[in-house]
Amino acid sequence: MGVALFLAGASCWGQGVDCPPGCSPGRWSSEAVDLSSARSKAPYETRDIRVLSPDKQKIAHIVKDHWWIEIGGIKISLGPKKSLILYPAELAWAPNSSAFYITEGAGYTTGYRVSIYRLEDQKLRAITDVNQKIERDFERRHKCTEEQSPNIAGLHWMDDSLNLLIVAEEPSIGICKDAYYFGAYLISIDAGQIVERFTSQAAESRWKNAFGYVLKDGFERLSEQQKNASP
Repeated sequence: MGVALFLAGASCWGQGVDCPPGCSPGRWSSEAVDLSSARSKAPYETRDIRVLSPDKQKIAHIVKDHWWIEIGGIKISLGPKKSLILYPAELAWAPNSSAFYITEGAGYTTGYRVSIYRLEDQKLRAITDVNQKIERDFERRHKCTEEQSPNIAGLHWMDDSLNLLIVAEEPSIGICKDAYYFGAYLISIDAGQIVERFTSQAAESRWKNAFGYVLKDGFERLSEQQKNASP
């Protein structure tokens, strides 16, 4: 399948995509591609989605419950175990096509984590895990329960793809006293460090267009005090 087909099917949200009905912008980030094949009980059983990089030289290929990268006919994978992908999930390439992230959850409202990968000399490198670092920082002020971790999802690439804006959210479930609350973290990709923190109000003011429907709905449910509370 050639690049021309991907360009012909380029999506309105800015990334080339070839996917069956049900594929749409990400639920967390409108700049990501929702890796769904249908709203069914086990959608990954029929999933076959290709997401083209901005430079049109690379393809993220998701088939059923695995993913890999294709460059010039070469398949690049981290292996069967590390290439497993859950549902729901979404993917966004960095603007310079050198990296991408995958946000995936263990359910529709809980269990979301983000994984970041960089391409170097046709090899895949997993970036140092940032989920635990963000979780520890977020739970200093916004902890749900010992058993329930915050959702963590990619939102927006920044600074020539060197940094990634990531959101942390108290899940929208009854046991969380600050359900729907979220804050944003600017993360240095290679260093894996938190560069800056943003309230939900600050994030909405600057990156509203990147909000997926989960964040749009959550923001509307927050009080003014919650919107301006530090993450």
